[in-house]
Amino acid sequence: MHRYIWRPRRLASTPGLSSQAGLGLIEILVTVLVLGIGILGVASTQVVSLQMNSQSQNRSQAVLLAEDILDRIRANPDNPTAYALATGDAQGADNGACDTSFVPANATVTANDIAAWENSLACLLPAAERTVAINGDTVTVTIDWDQDDQNMNPVVVRTQI
Repeated sequence: MHRYIWRPRRLASTPGLSSQAGLGLIEILVTVLVLGIGILGVASTQVVSLQMNSQSQNRSQAVLLAEDILDRIRANPDNPTAYALATGDAQGADNGACDTSFVPANATVTANDIAAWENSLACLLPAAERTVAINGDTVTVTIDWDQDDQNMNPVVVRTQI
């Protein structure tokens, strides 16, 4: 008599396991690639945002400077035409460059106002150009600067005094 002993069969390796040997690594590499592209997209958005923020700050500064010279003209109403400036580069007090320790000379009020204003332009806006045109009671202040975007217009403020 033959005794039959039941023995569980050895299970063969799971089918397809050997064919999936590098699949996890490929999935991780694809994930890292997609994540890297996403991070580059976020970084480029941040760079554009910083550039726009800088342009906005310069434009706001130009508007404030235009209002500054208009206030100076209003404060000295005796001779507003003396404030007229032809188109040209803003001349800072330090041989045309920005002088952070600028103190007006003992000149006329108009000369001191123009010197202080132009020094502020030279200090606050890169490669600033200005024009102050006076036609009767109408004063037009135009300020342009290096805006890194050729489509941007200069700031023009016009008022009556």
